[in-house]
Amino acid sequence: MEDRIFKDMFDVEKYHWWFVARRKIIANVIKNLGLPNISKILDVGCGNGDNLALLSGFGEVIAIEKESDAIERARLRKSGKVYEGALPDNLPDSLGADFDLIVLLDVLEHIDDDSGSLTSVRKLISENGKLLITVPAFQWLWTNRDKLHHHKRRYTVVDIRQLLEDSGFEIQYISYFNTFLFPLAILERIKQKIIPPSETELLNMPDSLLNYVLEKIFSMEIYFIRKISFPFGLSVIAVAEKSNT
Repeated sequence: MEDRIFKDMFDVEKYHWWFVARRKIIANVIKNLGLPNISKILDVGCGNGDNLALLSGFGEVIAIEKESDAIERARLRKSGKVYEGALPDNLPDSLGADFDLIVLLDVLEHIDDDSGSLTSVRKLISENGKLLITVPAFQWLWTNRDKLHHHKRRYTVVDIRQLLEDSGFEIQYISYFNTFLFPLAILERIKQKIIPPSETELLNMPDSLLNYVLEKIFSMEIYFIRKISFPFGLSVIAVAEKSNT
């Protein structure tokens, strides 16, 4: 992903409704994973390090990122050790294979070999460790933003289930999420068909009231995640562990 995109995200991700609500949902999911009190956590593809602070609340955090400027911004967070590396085959040799939790938060869609990447990640997870992933949903929701962010694809729940199982994982929970705002996203896609967005469109902060409302709507899904599986949404979330086979 281009550094101008990372820089754009760095400028807004602390307060933008999507990032704020997603952090709340991720924190709630992790809180209910039953991790050890002192956990070892790996954030693969950490970007600017937006999630390092919340992850550090659950244990010792190590992060991997391939873009040098994003690494420097992530290190400014001072919430974990950040190293250069990339999936599937360019990971630091010193990582070890004892992580209690590995997270890939909107990462797989950037990688050509998503299956090989999950196989590599599996080797780093401890015997009872967990994998938490999120990805954008539904190829038909593809927009110019996917192109700008160098996405290779979007996924369905069926896609992620198959990928995880083929890579040696047993799924504990899988669902779509960012469901409550799904109708608005459909309207936005229709609008973009009529009025195509700029090829260089970056992420902007909405006005404060709209930002607040959208964040509250998205955050409401905290009360449903892990209790039900949404039949549709703008993203997919999955929790998995190593299978015994």
